[in-house]
Amino acid sequence: MAVTERVIDLLTPQIRPGLSERDLAAFVHARFADLGVSPAWPAEGCPIVNSGPASDLGHTYPSAAILIEPGHLVHIDLGVRLDGYCSDLQRMWYVRRPGESAPPVDVQRAFGTVVRAIEAGAAALRPGARGFEVDAAARKVVVGAGFPEFKHGLGHGLGRAVHDGGTMLGPRWPCYGRNVEAVVEAGNVFTLELGVATGSGVVGLEEDVLVTPTGCEFLSSRQHDLMFI
Repeated sequence: MAVTERVIDLLTPQIRPGLSERDLAAFVHARFADLGVSPAWPAEGCPIVNSGPASDLGHTYPSAAILIEPGHLVHIDLGVRLDGYCSDLQRMWYVRRPGESAPPVDVQRAFGTVVRAIEAGAAALRPGARGFEVDAAARKVVVGAGFPEFKHGLGHGLGRAVHDGGTMLGPRWPCYGRNVEAVVEAGNVFTLELGVATGSGVVGLEEDVLVTPTGCEFLSSRQHDLMFI
């Protein structure tokens, strides 16, 4: 986890108007090489980079045509493989417009909602909980704040593969089958991830957590505040 967060720390000063999504991805790949790690999933899509509202969401490839602009949200989803295990984190930045001293109110509200939803999911994550119950706790926060439901599960197992199977933290949708009915166990490692859309781009965060005998603990250093460029 420390290596993944080191890459994010190195990336932050590089984010500026005029660079493309692919430029940021190339910087991340170079830092992976410097630090002696490999991407947690195929390199052409790791990291996922989104800048602004025109960027395609989901498991997409960074674009050379989409440039960072003032007023954009920049979203990164990346992970590394080290000593046979994977990490998987999402982080957020806002690129200020001239004269701005803070992100727009709607962006701050969306970011706060995502943070609270992850907190709610973490509070529900404990041995004996079923996957759909953990997802529902986070989903309730998002919908209660007036945002549409996120269109994927809250989290997946993380270990020797970035999607490591086992219990799925997701809704009772047919695509997830029985995996969301499975029970969480102490020692499981999961991601907690979700996003909402704004006029400035997507707000998405992802944290990695370890299930303990009494609840869960964060393996990642949580992002509580939107990074302001």
